[in-house]
Amino acid sequence: MNRKTTSILLFATAFLMALALPVMPSLLNNTGFYGMSINEPGEDLNGYQPPKNGLAVIFFGYRQCGTVCPVQLVNLLDLSQRLKDAPVEFLFVTLDPDNDTPEALQQTTASLGEAFRSYRPDTHQSAQKLASAYNDFAVKQGGASNDSIAHSARLHVVTPDFRRKLIYTTPDLNLELVEQDLRRLLKANTSESAT
Repeated sequence: MNRKTTSILLFATAFLMALALPVMPSLLNNTGFYGMSINEPGEDLNGYQPPKNGLAVIFFGYRQCGTVCPVQLVNLLDLSQRLKDAPVEFLFVTLDPDNDTPEALQQTTASLGEAFRSYRPDTHQSAQKLASAYNDFAVKQGGASNDSIAHSARLHVVTPDFRRKLIYTTPDLNLELVEQDLRRLLKANTSESAT
C-alpha cells in the first residue's frame, strides 16, 4: 500500500470513529433502552426544577423553526398524552431568546398542555453554551436576529438532579418504545429513592 492510500484510510477511520463517539456508550453498554443510555451530569437550569421523583425531557429549539422543531414538538405532545399519569415534564429551551419572548414561550407551552415548560436563556450565546453543556449544538445562520438556527433535534432525558440518562438523536422515533424507556427510568428512580 502506498503512503497516499494509507493516509486516506487512516483519515477515514479517524473520521468514522469521531462520528461514532456520541453513540459509543450505548453501543458498548447493552442496557435494553431504545434511546442512547448515558449517565452524565447535565447543566442546572436556573429557575427550573424537574419533577421530584420524575423526569424532564429537554428539547433545544426555537419557535420560528420550520424543520425539526415542529416534528419533535408533535412527538412530545404525543408522549405527554401517553405519560399523563406520570411525573414527566417536557422542557422547551429556546435557542432564539431575541425573538422568543417570555410571553410567546408561555403562550406556546400553554397551548401544548400542563406538562410543558419553557426556559429562555438571556442571549443566543448563553443558549449555545447551555446546548453545548448537553452535547448539543446551535449555530445561527447569519448575523440578523431573524436568521435561522442550525441545531440538532435531540431529546435529553434528565432526572431531578439534572443527571442525563437518555438521549434520542432523531425526530423519527418509535414513541411506544420511548414511553417504555421513560416508564422504566421512572420505576428505577422510585426504587432508588425508596432505598
